[in-house]
Amino acid sequence: MSQQKIAALALLAAVTLLSPIVESVMTGRVEDYSAYDIGGAVLSLLPIYWWYHLDKAEQNYRAGRLMNVGLAAAAIVVLPIYLLRSRGWRRGGIAIAVAAAFTGGLYLIEWLGESLGEAAAAAMRGT
Repeated sequence: MSQQKIAALALLAAVTLLSPIVESVMTGRVEDYSAYDIGGAVLSLLPIYWWYHLDKAEQNYRAGRLMNVGLAAAAIVVLPIYLLRSRGWRRGGIAIAVAAAFTGGLYLIEWLGESLGEAAAAAMRGT
């Protein structure tokens, strides 16, 4: 995997970690579908699309406009389709499993961000 693709995934992890921390510090709590949550989701699209763009070049895959736009609009659906089409069934299935494990890791990172954010907000309140 190229250094730029690793950087894109690291940036995605950083956004996932920092988004709930910022929300906790600013509001004192983390809520689903808040402006901070939606902002974090929108920011997450940038490293996802960056990774996709780099991977297309690495796989020498020519995606159509619909797939390019679809990835930005509905990454959860389009990314597995891209992985299958760019790698075939076997390698694509393995890539989907790796992506699912990475997504699980992102949920753990988000949970860590919420915990750190709550601790930071409590420390700022002096409790």
